[in-house]
Amino acid sequence: MSSEKPPGKKTGQQITASQVAGVWRLRSARRTAYGSTSDWFGAHPDGLLIFTDDLHFTEAVTRTDLPPVVSGDRLSATPQENRALAQGTLGCYGTYTTGEDGSLASQHVLGSTFPDWNNTERGADDVHVTVSDGRLSQVLRLGDDDTVTLTWEYAGTAGAPTTANQVAAAWRLDSARADTPGGTVQPFGPEPGGYLIFADSGYFTDVLHRPGLPALASGDRLEGTDEENERTVRDTLVVFGTYTVDDAGVFKDEQVLRSSFPNWNGMRRDTSSLTETVHGDTMTEHLDDGNGVVISLTFSRQK
Repeated sequence: MSSEKPPGKKTGQQITASQVAGVWRLRSARRTAYGSTSDWFGAHPDGLLIFTDDLHFTEAVTRTDLPPVVSGDRLSATPQENRALAQGTLGCYGTYTTGEDGSLASQHVLGSTFPDWNNTERGADDVHVTVSDGRLSQVLRLGDDDTVTLTWEYAGTAGAPTTANQVAAAWRLDSARADTPGGTVQPFGPEPGGYLIFADSGYFTDVLHRPGLPALASGDRLEGTDEENERTVRDTLVVFGTYTVDDAGVFKDEQVLRSSFPNWNGMRRDTSSLTETVHGDTMTEHLDDGNGVVISLTFSRQK
């Protein structure tokens, strides 16, 4: 990860579109609610925030102390494991706009692992972003007298690739199928939602979910019921990491940094188990999990 300042950033000034675009690695996440401040995702959170040059974004945040699911199966987690995973990871994706001065004006959250955020708008009263010395400060308003401050460090660009790279783009999920020993299932429903962004600097983020999940009864991500937590773990997935392409720009491999399914943390996948095939504005992903399950995802390029 680069520690250099992003080109064109001006210390102490509010961001412009050219300044916010890029890949940002999470350094801290602190919640201040009703006069009390605490760690939002533990003392050492991790995550990636990607703003593409063409106004798409993904955001993934996770605790770094989540243990693997004992059964090895995300769909067979215990209630205690579901609670830890649902509370310990968060992902969202969508589009953003800028004002006349180039500052961040709004975000349209198309989907999230926290269903209360699905199809919501964030205006100036909901999110505030500034940049200084290669760090991005993001303040989110969760409610009255309840805010979260996330600090991100610049990691790379997220624009049009300057070298051959077939996958570098924002991709929206169109279909998802899993072929299992027991038959074929649709892991995120018949009309799945999600973004996969491959940044030209070699980072990626997956945020996938089943649209239409009901909002949490409490309205608080940390107060989900056992049923709500199970639904979050079963019907959403977040993965982020790094990837490479070969000389022809064809996807070569990926390294998972973190996932909402912590059994995948640190996993390297090459084309023997994972392929990303691009034909025009369509990309097809095939993932063999090594346990008799083959997942097929189809994405459309976002412009």
